[in-house]
Amino acid sequence: MKAAVLEKAGKLEINDLEMPVCGDDEILVKIKVCNIGKMDIRCATLGQRDLVYPRVLGREIAGIITQKGKEAVGYQVGQRVHVHPKIVCGKCEYCKERSDNLCDQVQIMGFNLDGGFQEFLRIPSEGVKGKILNVIDNDDLNFGEISFIEPLACCVNIQDSLKLKPSSVMVIIGGGRMGVLNLLVAKASGIKKVLLIEKNEERRKSGLELGFDEVFGEKQEDIIEQIKAVTKDQGADVVIPCCPGPNALNLAMKILRKKGQLGYFSGVINEEGVQPDINLIHYKEISVIGTYGSSRAHSRKAKALLESGKINVKPLISHYVSLDDLALGMEYVKNCDGYSTIVKI
Repeated sequence: MKAAVLEKAGKLEINDLEMPVCGDDEILVKIKVCNIGKMDIRCATLGQRDLVYPRVLGREIAGIITQKGKEAVGYQVGQRVHVHPKIVCGKCEYCKERSDNLCDQVQIMGFNLDGGFQEFLRIPSEGVKGKILNVIDNDDLNFGEISFIEPLACCVNIQDSLKLKPSSVMVIIGGGRMGVLNLLVAKASGIKKVLLIEKNEERRKSGLELGFDEVFGEKQEDIIEQIKAVTKDQGADVVIPCCPGPNALNLAMKILRKKGQLGYFSGVINEEGVQPDINLIHYKEISVIGTYGSSRAHSRKAKALLESGKINVKPLISHYVSLDDLALGMEYVKNCDGYSTIVKI
């Protein structure tokens, strides 16, 4: 079978691999699409701490069950599925508390295990028993839409962790794919006012078209005053930075109201000479809520949001590429060309 194999950072090759064999308690999925995430770009170019080479990347996977072992219960051949990319132990305290994304024994497809940039994926016994396959019940959803369940689930995680109410004023910093998905989750849950801060003029324009109530993108000092103006001089109730720069984190703390909530959704990269003023957490009594990835429960909630029609991701699909053109697709994502590039397999 054909697969895109990362031999080492900077060396991604299309190879022929042996067809996986489906065991009695396993399932074989024919991958139809795999969405390209920013983490795939980082792994392909810089590597990642959990990455062991050679590795097939790809975590945002949708496909069809083509084989199942006689002991693999709960699924049927022909079912369309989303593949939750984390296999967990199911026994630790985190797993028991439905926080399985924090399982110490987690094995993540695209990091510890091979992921979705290949024609077939074997779901091991632990994954079958752990119900990592989300069966799609809405036949109107195409595979491209289904592949958004994984990034949507990450947005569900952060927003379920925050204390939100319809009257909350939410600000999202960064109008890329994850920023828009956070907007869609917020609107689906009833948040009436969601604002966007984004440097790129084209993304500010499309942000309004996609549903942001107001957009801002000038100098930081101007933004602080503008946010005060639209919040009756109070500041935002909730800010979710959806970009990794320390300036975004610093701005988030400045525009939050006293006792506001910071959704620490993206990790922060170091930039020389830039030090966020974390003392503002103390002076303003800011609550900081951090989340990492998503659990199986978050994936199921994201699936329900898509299937119900409360969230529509079709406008975010900018490009489809073949597996042979994965490198081109990664360039689209790297250069912020559109919102989402999906690999058809």
